[in-house]
Amino acid sequence: MFKTLFAATATLLLIACATTPPDQLPITNEKREFLYDYDVAGASKAQLFARANDFLAVSFQNSKLISRVEDKERGAVIAKAVSSWMLSTDGLIVSGVPCYSNYDIYFIAKDGRARLQLELVAGAPHPSSCGWTLPPKRDYPQIVDQFNDIGASLGKSLRGEGKLDKLNDF
Repeated sequence: MFKTLFAATATLLLIACATTPPDQLPITNEKREFLYDYDVAGASKAQLFARANDFLAVSFQNSKLISRVEDKERGAVIAKAVSSWMLSTDGLIVSGVPCYSNYDIYFIAKDGRARLQLELVAGAPHPSSCGWTLPPKRDYPQIVDQFNDIGASLGKSLRGEGKLDKLNDF
């Protein structure tokens, strides 16, 4: 009995002492702010602001995914949103667990120019299925890809190539 208890305790200690691979640790020094600048010659601040609002309305259909404050006079939008990503598990049956992270959106328009900033914020929205406040290093590229997709899609919308703009060709 003593040998079994000793073996079980030793096994647990060895498992507990095993180091977590670095790519499975939460991000620490990775970039959290992503800045996108747009030059849209001939577009007024009001046009860019309206196109950005249309983009946000079409892109974030679920009101739980975004809350925003707008200032039409300044051409500014400040919003909070939720990004979904998969926590890699290395399992044979379950390869990932759905997770969510908060991020902030800052948009400002001027005549012919606009700027978007997306900032990954520590803290998981409630309820979060995995409990991670930030993605681990190996899953962080999912967030980067999402942010880059948002930046590229907003750029198209600001140039008049958004989903709603396609409806105007009748």
